[in-house]
Amino acid sequence: MKKTLGRTIALAGAMVGATMAAQGQQEDIYNLSLSELMQVEVLSVSKKAENVMEAPQMVIVIDAEEIRRRGYTDLEQLLHDLPGFDISRGNGTEYSQIYQRGYRSNNTERTLLLIDGVEENDLWSNSAWISRQYPLSNVKRVEVIYGPASTVYGANAFLGVINVVTKNAEDLAGPGGGLGVSAQAGYGSWNTRYADLAATAALPEVKLTVTGRVFRSDEMDLSGYDDWDYDLGDLGLDHYMAELGTTDPAVARAAMRLDSAAYLGDPVLGGKAPSYSNQTDDMALNAKLEFENFTIGAQWFRRDEGYGAWYRDDYELGPAHGGRWVAQNSFLYTRYEKDLGEKLSFMNFTRFMVHQLPPECEEFYYVGYLNGGMGAQGNLLDEQGQLLPADQQAQPYWWHGYYNTFSQQLRTENRVVYSPSERLSLIAGSEIRRSHIQGLYLVSEQPFPDEVAYAPAVPGGNHFSSLDIGLFSQASLLLGQDLKLVLGGRFDRNRIRSNGGYGAVFNPKAALVATPGRFILKLIYSEAFMDASYWTKYGITPRRQLSNPTLQPEKARNLELNANWSPSESLYLDLAAYRARYDGAVGEVPATFTDEQGNLVETFQNQPVGEFTILGTHAQLNWQVGKLTFYANHSFTLPEAYEGGQTLRVGDIASHRANLGANFIPMSRLNLNLRANWVGERLTGQGTTVPSNPASRAEAYFLLHGSVSYQLAKGLRLQLNASNLLDTEHFHPGVRSADGDYYASLMPQNRFNMMFRVLADF
Repeated sequence: MKKTLGRTIALAGAMVGATMAAQGQQEDIYNLSLSELMQVEVLSVSKKAENVMEAPQMVIVIDAEEIRRRGYTDLEQLLHDLPGFDISRGNGTEYSQIYQRGYRSNNTERTLLLIDGVEENDLWSNSAWISRQYPLSNVKRVEVIYGPASTVYGANAFLGVINVVTKNAEDLAGPGGGLGVSAQAGYGSWNTRYADLAATAALPEVKLTVTGRVFRSDEMDLSGYDDWDYDLGDLGLDHYMAELGTTDPAVARAAMRLDSAAYLGDPVLGGKAPSYSNQTDDMALNAKLEFENFTIGAQWFRRDEGYGAWYRDDYELGPAHGGRWVAQNSFLYTRYEKDLGEKLSFMNFTRFMVHQLPPECEEFYYVGYLNGGMGAQGNLLDEQGQLLPADQQAQPYWWHGYYNTFSQQLRTENRVVYSPSERLSLIAGSEIRRSHIQGLYLVSEQPFPDEVAYAPAVPGGNHFSSLDIGLFSQASLLLGQDLKLVLGGRFDRNRIRSNGGYGAVFNPKAALVATPGRFILKLIYSEAFMDASYWTKYGITPRRQLSNPTLQPEKARNLELNANWSPSESLYLDLAAYRARYDGAVGEVPATFTDEQGNLVETFQNQPVGEFTILGTHAQLNWQVGKLTFYANHSFTLPEAYEGGQTLRVGDIASHRANLGANFIPMSRLNLNLRANWVGERLTGQGTTVPSNPASRAEAYFLLHGSVSYQLAKGLRLQLNASNLLDTEHFHPGVRSADGDYYASLMPQNRFNMMFRVLADF
């Protein structure tokens, strides 16, 4: 029973149903036990197939049928129901900020996102663009790894890994081959509509699968909130006097008059007043060509979204006026796998990636008196401090800018798996990355910055060639019938141009996995490193005007205990406790520099700001009673930062989070799903690592979501999804500095919304 349990219990903490048959027929899954259902192996932890519960890491897996039952239409929705994720959804430059295991950062950059093992994090910023562009119709399962994973993935698998495994031809057409189609289409609140189509043609010796998605939405209207109503009426005389640093009401009134004229009737807006807008227009295309031992895959996506709630209305405009942020990624990969005998296998995995912010990225930024873009001296006041005549006072304006980045990488990996006996298994591999990555944005006030813009004074040019070499190995040894030892390590070396780069690093991993009776116990120690992105090293913004090309990698050390118990074949419990230490954490700090005119400029710079220590637990339960399945999970997180000799609470992270869900099939064609999220209060502002946020907390909230599915005919389902059933008004903390001035301090989240979907499998 011990070995059977170890091989069959999976999906640590995710409620999992049986996968639909390729032709869309619903299996009678509730005649099966949990242990029979949970026969899942994962590839993400050790880059070899292994049972998820015996893998030397905590892993949660969500399969395709569970994705359908819960009514997910995008990848980000899935993460809200998992333990260990804090999310700040802003519908802006990034759709959501994903903070895993209590580590807050300025972008979703410390969790590695993979599609079929290909890295999706942006080569320039390391941001994972987790939004609505990824099709779910071709997703076989999503594997979520918790904890550092640099021993197999190298740099930046710092907090964990999300690997999206797509379906192959057999998943869509069945083992007999032929043609197969999986399609989805939906329409819902805020004029949201999308369509997915995955189609395969499977012949005996070659199989082709193509998937596409289009997603469009007007998003929730935030114009009822002061920060996004594009109405200057809430900015009174006191605001202007404080912003301008004056006690003279006449100066403030002059600024108010000038702002009103420019803000409401600037020619760049066609003489019209600005208004709220935040449209999304995302799309993707994915293809896979399979031979016996050889696979060629490709993907392209374009994420085109507005600034949304990220920025206040007195700074930015939405896409109706041209303000939009576009990310465009593509990759091509080849994978060759070959068994060289019963005990030895070989794989070559080569991918070429092109990541860019295309020239269509636009920003409308208001430069005026109301937001500190223009000061009183020299604009409203003469050298003696007297108010200038009206015709000599400086006019505010809307600044229209275009942005562009372009980076590419060729990456090849060779690895072998050798199992000389049932007690010993070895994996070893090498990886080479050749990259050509941009430093600064290309920025222009004219369209097509890739044609007309240039990077100011970047020695050696604005693109950086780098070479990364990685060597990794991991051994798994059975010490006894119930005890396994796993030891691994990875050596990485980085060189940028001739003499730059972080040099060499080594990251070890060790784990003991015990399987006594119905228990599985894992003690894991792992390390990882985070190489600062080129955006972090070289990028500048109006707030952060000083680059720092000498930033060294951050270091993570994680000690974890994981205990799993299945007292019966219908009940499964999992508990994880961890302590993580992060050294050299990077953050924005005040800095100064001298500009070309010899003026001392006060600004910010990315620097190592201190250390993080994060303590946490995850508790999970899965329970099955007849046709009812139930899951629950809870996360406790205590994140602390040590900066400047003081201990600070990491901002925007909830101490407690809990999720509940139930699925019930009252009759063969009908499926009912109910999910709940409770997020405790999230401290921010003074006393935390986000001191510039004027808010002190984001209040706790409780949300309820439901999904009803009906099988209309073989292979055809109708589904009605409702999110935030109680129409709860709730807020997420602001992103980046969240200073309540340029960035929003608290961002309103989606109220009650619905979507009707049609799902077909043929």
